[in-house]
Amino acid sequence: MSIRVDDHVSPPFPILSGTPQGSPLSPILSALYTSSLLEMAKSWMHSDLLLYIDNRAIFSVSATTGVATEKACVLYQMVLSWLRENGLRADPEKSKLMVFAKLRRKMHLTGAEILGAQYRDNANMN
Repeated sequence: MSIRVDDHVSPPFPILSGTPQGSPLSPILSALYTSSLLEMAKSWMHSDLLLYIDNRAIFSVSATTGVATEKACVLYQMVLSWLRENGLRADPEKSKLMVFAKLRRKMHLTGAEILGAQYRDNANMN
């Protein structure tokens, strides 16, 4: 491991200890280390970033799902760049894009979309 402060990078040295899994120190260290990433996200319009230790979520809102999706992808690339520049990386296997959209079709009174399901009692059919 090396330590970097501004443009100075220390010679590599081995890590002989660390924080155990589930340590209460982990969220504190994570918050300190990623604070500049959260600061960067403050400038995002109609979008936000949520971080907790090694989990993160990017939220983006728009009038259309296409614009919101494009914006979320651009912000994801920004986060990936920040991670790379700071010696971290995202696991592509755990990265997902989820899109939530309000349906414009008429809803049933319950608020759920009716997809045309129909019950048939085959025992009474001749």
